[in-house]
Amino acid sequence: EGEEKMAASNTYLSQFLELSRQGINEQSKYFLRSFVMDFAGNFEEVLDLAEEFKKFAPPGRDLLVTGALPEFETHLFLEKRDETLTVKALRDNLKREVSLERDHDVAFVEYLMWKFQKTVHLLFNPPGAPSPELLAELDRAISEYQAALAVKAARDEKIKQLQQLVELGGVKGMRAKNELDQLLAADLLEQNRREITSAAKKRKAQKAVEADDGTAARERALVEEQQRLEQERIRKEEEDRRKKEESRARLAARASAFK
Repeated sequence: EGEEKMAASNTYLSQFLELSRQGINEQSKYFLRSFVMDFAGNFEEVLDLAEEFKKFAPPGRDLLVTGALPEFETHLFLEKRDETLTVKALRDNLKREVSLERDHDVAFVEYLMWKFQKTVHLLFNPPGAPSPELLAELDRAISEYQAALAVKAARDEKIKQLQQLVELGGVKGMRAKNELDQLLAADLLEQNRREITSAAKKRKAQKAVEADDGTAARERALVEEQQRLEQERIRKEEEDRRKKEESRARLAARASAFK
Protein backbone atom coordinates (compact mmCIF):
# COMPACT_ATOMS: atom_id res chain seq x y z
CA GLU A 1 0.00 0.00 0.00
CA GLY A 2 2.85 2.37 0.82
CA GLU A 3 4.47 1.71 -2.56
CA GLU A 4 1.16 2.38 -4.33
CA LYS A 5 0.82 5.73 -2.56
CA MET A 6 4.39 6.62 -3.49
CA ALA A 7 3.78 5.72 -7.11
CA ALA A 8 0.59 7.78 -7.15
CA SER A 9 2.38 10.73 -5.57
CA ASN A 10 5.05 10.64 -8.28
CA THR A 11 2.64 10.36 -11.23
CA TYR A 12 2.37 14.12 -11.66
CA LEU A 13 5.59 15.17 -9.92
CA SER A 14 7.54 16.19 -13.02
CA GLN A 15 4.53 18.01 -14.51
CA PHE A 16 3.84 19.87 -11.29
CA LEU A 17 7.49 20.84 -10.80
CA GLU A 18 7.65 22.11 -14.36
CA LEU A 19 4.52 24.22 -13.85
CA SER A 20 5.61 25.54 -10.46
CA ARG A 21 8.89 26.78 -11.95
CA GLN A 22 7.12 28.93 -14.51
CA GLY A 23 6.22 32.57 -14.04
CA ILE A 24 3.15 33.53 -12.05
CA ASN A 25 1.18 34.57 -15.14
CA GLU A 26 1.76 31.19 -16.77
CA GLN A 27 0.71 29.41 -13.56
CA SER A 28 -2.47 31.48 -13.41
CA LYS A 29 -3.33 30.70 -17.02
CA TYR A 30 -2.78 26.99 -16.61
CA PHE A 31 -4.95 26.85 -13.49
CA LEU A 32 -7.77 28.82 -15.13
CA ARG A 33 -7.67 26.73 -18.27
CA SER A 34 -8.00 23.54 -16.23
CA PHE A 35 -10.84 24.84 -14.06
CA VAL A 36 -12.54 27.17 -16.50
CA MET A 37 -16.02 25.95 -15.55
CA ASP A 38 -15.45 26.78 -11.87
CA PHE A 39 -14.33 30.34 -12.57
CA ALA A 40 -16.48 31.27 -15.56
CA GLY A 41 -17.55 34.86 -15.00
CA ASN A 42 -15.00 35.39 -12.25
CA PHE A 43 -11.48 34.93 -13.62
CA GLU A 44 -10.49 38.09 -11.76
CA GLU A 45 -10.61 36.18 -8.48
CA VAL A 46 -7.48 34.30 -9.56
CA LEU A 47 -5.83 37.07 -11.58
CA ASP A 48 -6.22 39.63 -8.79
CA LEU A 49 -4.79 37.13 -6.29
CA ALA A 50 -1.76 36.83 -8.58
CA GLU A 51 -1.27 40.60 -8.50
CA GLU A 52 -1.40 40.55 -4.70
CA PHE A 53 1.02 37.61 -4.55
CA LYS A 54 3.51 39.58 -6.69
CA LYS A 55 3.62 42.42 -4.15
CA PHE A 56 5.34 40.17 -1.60
CA ALA A 57 8.29 39.25 -3.82
CA PRO A 58 11.59 39.99 -2.07
CA PRO A 59 14.12 42.32 -3.76
CA GLY A 60 15.63 40.73 -6.81
CA ARG A 61 12.84 38.16 -7.22
CA ASP A 62 10.82 38.61 -10.40
CA LEU A 63 7.64 36.56 -10.10
CA LEU A 64 7.01 36.96 -13.82
CA VAL A 65 10.02 34.70 -14.24
CA THR A 66 9.83 32.56 -11.11
CA GLY A 67 6.29 32.43 -9.72
CA ALA A 68 7.17 31.41 -6.17
CA LEU A 69 7.78 33.12 -2.83
CA PRO A 70 10.23 32.14 -0.09
CA GLU A 71 8.73 30.85 3.16
CA PHE A 72 8.93 34.14 5.07
CA GLU A 73 7.26 36.18 2.33
CA THR A 74 4.59 33.48 1.94
CA HIS A 75 3.79 33.84 5.65
CA LEU A 76 3.44 37.60 5.16
CA PHE A 77 1.11 37.04 2.20
CA LEU A 78 -1.09 34.66 4.18
CA GLU A 79 -1.18 36.99 7.20
CA LYS A 80 -2.17 39.93 5.02
CA ARG A 81 -5.12 37.90 3.78
CA ASP A 82 -6.03 36.74 7.30
CA GLU A 83 -5.51 33.15 6.21
CA THR A 84 -4.22 31.42 9.30
CA LEU A 85 -2.70 28.28 7.81
CA THR A 86 1.06 27.86 7.99
CA VAL A 87 3.40 27.35 5.07
CA LYS A 88 3.89 23.78 6.30
CA ALA A 89 0.14 23.16 6.07
CA LEU A 90 0.13 24.69 2.62
CA ARG A 91 2.90 22.34 1.52
CA ASP A 92 1.25 19.32 3.17
CA ASN A 93 -1.92 19.95 1.18
CA LEU A 94 -0.42 18.37 -1.94
CA LYS A 95 1.49 15.53 -0.29
CA ARG A 96 -1.14 12.96 -1.17
CA GLU A 97 -0.55 13.56 -4.87
CA VAL A 98 2.97 14.89 -5.30
CA SER A 99 6.07 14.24 -3.17
CA LEU A 100 7.56 17.72 -2.94
CA GLU A 101 10.69 18.50 -0.96
CA ARG A 102 10.06 19.69 2.57
CA ASP A 103 11.87 23.00 2.18
CA HIS A 104 11.06 24.79 -1.04
CA ASP A 105 9.71 28.13 -2.19
CA VAL A 106 5.94 28.19 -2.43
CA ALA A 107 4.64 28.50 -5.99
CA PHE A 108 1.51 30.48 -6.66
CA VAL A 109 -0.19 27.40 -8.09
CA GLU A 110 0.39 25.61 -4.74
CA TYR A 111 -1.55 28.36 -3.02
CA LEU A 112 -4.33 28.16 -5.60
CA MET A 113 -4.64 24.40 -5.14
CA TRP A 114 -5.18 24.90 -1.41
CA LYS A 115 -7.32 28.02 -1.72
CA PHE A 116 -9.82 26.44 -4.09
CA GLN A 117 -9.44 22.83 -2.91
CA LYS A 118 -8.39 21.38 -6.26
CA THR A 119 -6.57 18.13 -6.94
CA VAL A 120 -3.40 17.69 -8.95
CA HIS A 121 -5.11 14.94 -10.94
CA LEU A 122 -7.80 17.35 -12.20
CA LEU A 123 -5.24 20.09 -12.76
CA PHE A 124 -3.55 17.91 -15.38
CA ASN A 125 -6.65 15.99 -16.47
CA PRO A 126 -9.50 18.50 -16.74
CA PRO A 127 -12.82 17.17 -18.01
CA GLY A 128 -13.38 17.87 -21.69
CA ALA A 129 -10.86 19.01 -24.25
CA PRO A 130 -11.44 22.51 -25.65
CA SER A 131 -9.98 23.20 -29.06
CA PRO A 132 -6.45 24.68 -29.29
CA GLU A 133 -7.94 27.72 -31.04
CA LEU A 134 -10.24 28.52 -28.12
CA LEU A 135 -7.47 27.97 -25.60
CA ALA A 136 -5.23 30.33 -27.55
CA GLU A 137 -7.96 32.97 -27.56
CA LEU A 138 -8.46 32.52 -23.83
CA ASP A 139 -4.72 32.92 -23.21
CA ARG A 140 -4.77 36.14 -25.21
CA ALA A 141 -7.68 37.51 -23.18
CA ILE A 142 -5.99 36.65 -19.89
CA SER A 143 -2.69 38.18 -21.05
CA GLU A 144 -4.44 41.41 -22.02
CA TYR A 145 -6.15 41.59 -18.65
CA GLN A 146 -2.86 40.92 -16.83
CA ALA A 147 -1.14 43.59 -18.92
CA ALA A 148 -3.87 46.10 -18.08
CA LEU A 149 -3.43 45.34 -14.36
CA ALA A 150 0.33 45.82 -14.65
CA VAL A 151 -0.04 49.17 -16.45
CA LYS A 152 -2.57 50.37 -13.88
CA ALA A 153 -0.36 49.30 -10.95
CA ALA A 154 2.68 51.11 -12.36
CA ARG A 155 0.62 54.21 -13.14
CA ASP A 156 -0.96 54.27 -9.67
CA GLU A 157 2.45 53.94 -8.02
CA LYS A 158 3.83 56.84 -10.08
CA ILE A 159 0.83 59.00 -9.21
CA LYS A 160 1.27 58.17 -5.52
CA GLN A 161 4.94 59.19 -5.62
CA LEU A 162 4.18 62.46 -7.40
CA GLN A 163 1.36 63.32 -5.01
CA GLN A 164 3.74 62.87 -2.08
CA LEU A 165 6.18 65.31 -3.69
CA VAL A 166 3.36 67.80 -4.35
CA GLU A 167 2.45 67.73 -0.66
CA LEU A 168 6.03 68.70 0.25
CA GLY A 169 5.79 71.87 -1.81
CA GLY A 170 8.75 73.89 -3.01
CA VAL A 171 10.41 73.67 -6.40
CA LYS A 172 10.28 69.86 -6.44
CA GLY A 173 6.62 70.02 -5.50
CA MET A 174 5.80 72.37 -8.38
CA ARG A 175 7.76 70.21 -10.80
CA ALA A 176 5.97 67.12 -9.51
CA LYS A 177 2.62 68.87 -9.88
CA ASN A 178 3.30 69.66 -13.52
CA GLU A 179 4.32 66.06 -14.18
CA LEU A 180 1.28 64.82 -12.29
CA ASP A 181 -1.06 67.06 -14.28
CA GLN A 182 0.40 65.70 -17.51
CA LEU A 183 0.12 62.13 -16.29
CA LEU A 184 -3.49 62.54 -15.22
CA ALA A 185 -4.37 64.27 -18.46
CA ALA A 186 -2.87 61.51 -20.58
CA ASP A 187 -5.66 59.13 -21.45
CA LEU A 188 -3.39 56.33 -22.65
CA LEU A 189 -5.97 53.58 -22.40
CA GLU A 190 -8.89 55.40 -23.97
CA GLN A 191 -8.28 53.76 -27.32
CA ASN A 192 -9.19 50.38 -25.85
CA ARG A 193 -12.85 51.42 -25.62
CA ARG A 194 -13.50 50.19 -29.13
CA GLU A 195 -11.84 46.79 -28.72
CA ILE A 196 -15.08 44.84 -28.69
CA THR A 197 -15.34 44.04 -32.39
CA SER A 198 -17.02 41.67 -34.73
CA ALA A 199 -14.24 39.18 -34.01
CA ALA A 200 -15.67 38.68 -30.55
CA LYS A 201 -19.06 37.93 -32.08
CA LYS A 202 -17.48 35.40 -34.39
CA ARG A 203 -15.81 33.68 -31.46
CA LYS A 204 -19.11 33.54 -29.63
CA ALA A 205 -20.71 31.93 -32.66
CA GLN A 206 -18.16 29.13 -32.81
CA LYS A 207 -19.73 25.74 -32.44
CA ALA A 208 -18.75 23.71 -29.42
CA VAL A 209 -18.00 20.06 -29.85
CA GLU A 210 -21.06 18.19 -28.69
CA ALA A 211 -19.94 15.52 -26.25
CA ASP A 212 -21.03 14.01 -22.97
CA ASP A 213 -17.75 14.69 -21.19
CA GLY A 214 -18.40 18.40 -20.65
CA THR A 215 -16.44 19.60 -23.67
CA ALA A 216 -19.31 21.62 -25.11
CA ALA A 217 -19.97 23.42 -21.84
CA ARG A 218 -16.26 24.10 -21.34
CA GLU A 219 -15.91 25.54 -24.83
CA ARG A 220 -18.90 27.84 -24.34
CA ALA A 221 -17.47 28.94 -20.99
CA LEU A 222 -14.10 29.70 -22.58
CA VAL A 223 -15.67 31.89 -25.26
CA GLU A 224 -17.96 33.69 -22.85
CA GLU A 225 -15.18 34.26 -20.33
CA GLN A 226 -12.90 35.71 -22.97
CA GLN A 227 -15.57 38.20 -24.01
CA ARG A 228 -16.41 39.08 -20.44
CA LEU A 229 -12.75 39.72 -19.64
CA GLU A 230 -12.50 42.14 -22.56
CA GLN A 231 -15.61 44.00 -21.43
CA GLU A 232 -14.49 44.06 -17.81
CA ARG A 233 -11.08 45.43 -18.75
CA ILE A 234 -12.68 48.27 -20.69
CA ARG A 235 -15.03 49.00 -17.81
CA LYS A 236 -12.08 49.18 -15.39
CA GLU A 237 -10.19 51.50 -17.71
CA GLU A 238 -13.16 53.85 -17.99
CA GLU A 239 -13.53 53.85 -14.22
CA ASP A 240 -9.83 54.58 -13.84
CA ARG A 241 -10.13 57.47 -16.30
CA ARG A 242 -13.06 58.90 -14.30
CA LYS A 243 -11.07 58.70 -11.06
CA LYS A 244 -8.12 60.45 -12.68
CA GLU A 245 -10.37 63.27 -13.85
CA GLU A 246 -11.75 63.65 -10.32
CA SER A 247 -8.22 63.66 -8.90
CA ARG A 248 -7.17 66.31 -11.42
CA ALA A 249 -10.12 68.45 -10.40
CA ARG A 250 -9.24 68.13 -6.70
CA LEU A 251 -5.63 69.13 -7.40
CA ALA A 252 -6.80 72.12 -9.39
CA ALA A 253 -9.08 73.18 -6.53
CA ARG A 254 -6.24 72.78 -4.03
CA ALA A 255 -3.90 74.83 -6.21
CA SER A 256 -6.49 77.60 -6.47
CA ALA A 257 -6.75 77.73 -2.70
CA PHE A 258 -3.06 78.68 -2.45
CA LYS A 259 -3.31 81.53 -4.92
